[in-house]
Amino acid sequence: MEKLMEDYAAFERAMNRDKVYLDLCFEEICEAIGADAESLDRLILSEIGLDGRETVDFYRSKFC
Repeated sequence: MEKLMEDYAAFERAMNRDKVYLDLCFEEICEAIGADAESLDRLILSEIGLDGRETVDFYRSKFC
């Protein structure tokens, strides 16, 4: 679970600081941060109510 929480934090940093949503899809972001996409997708869904792809789409719609 610790690795998954580290991946979640890395995803947040990549989205907010690095703005990776401008160029990468969810799976590519997971690959770049070394996260398991399925596990991170489930965690994001449980935390914010959107899956990983929806989260990336939300960022694009709000910040582009």
